[in-house]
Order: sequence, then structure tokens, then C-alpha cells
Amino acid sequence: MATKSKKHRWALIDSTEIGADTKYEPPLVIAWGVDSHAVGTSTITMGRTIIPPKARNQRHYHICDATFFIVKGPIVVWMGEEKEEFTVKPGTFVFAAAGEIHGLYNPSETEDAELVFTYGNCPNRDAARTIYVEDAWMDEDKRGKIGE
Repeated sequence: MATKSKKHRWALIDSTEIGADTKYEPPLVIAWGVDSHAVGTSTITMGRTIIPPKARNQRHYHICDATFFIVKGPIVVWMGEEKEEFTVKPGTFVFAAAGEIHGLYNPSETEDAELVFTYGNCPNRDAARTIYVEDAWMDEDKRGKIGE
């Protein structure tokens, strides 16, 4: 397990300047902005996700509560074991309690979709323990940073 960074009292983190994680939930492009590694927090993880055109992630759940705020969309959200489907527009908050299966899809043919997410009471992505209920279906995006 990775060690925590020094606990910061405050931080400003430019999501376009940090590396993009393209292996966590391919083909999504994720910038992990606030977590135990970046600022030493023990209670929250926050990041920015880009969903390429026509891309989706594997449906999954976490051991902690997850939220996301739709910045650019629309985004199709699937919730629950029954895969209940909602099309959400920018400005929408989405909540998935610990253990609630969820997934995302960008229906656009040409535009990236974007969201900001949090994991509550989880200091980093490893602690959130993403458990997939589907097999991967797309190759990873090759971007090196968000905003490329």
C-alpha cells in the first residue's frame, strides 16, 4: 500500500497539469486531484473524468459512497442491478451509495463528456475498492493529461 503524502491545510490543483489515469476505468480519462497521495487527506477522494465520444465504463460499485457532478454532457447513467437508465444533463448531481452498481455512457458521436466525482470517507481510489460487475469492453484512451 502506498504511503500518504504530508497532510496539507489547503491545495490548489490544476486538473489539466496532472497526469491522466487511463488504466483505472478504460476508456475513461481520469485526473485524481484530491486524495491521500496528493494532499494527505484521510476522508475524501475527488477527481475529474473525461468520457470520450461513444465510450462507456464497466458497471461497478465501491465500498464507499460515490457522487458525481455532470460538467459536460449529456451522460447516460445506469443505476442498480436492474440497470435503470437515466440521461443526465450538465448541472446534475448523481449519488450512488456504497455497494450501489452504476455505470456511465457518453452518447455523443463527437464530443467528450465530463464529470467531477468524489468518494466519501475513502482517502484514495484503492480504498474505494472498485468492484466490476462487467468485463472491460473498450481499449484505454491514450491521452497523457486531461485537456489534451
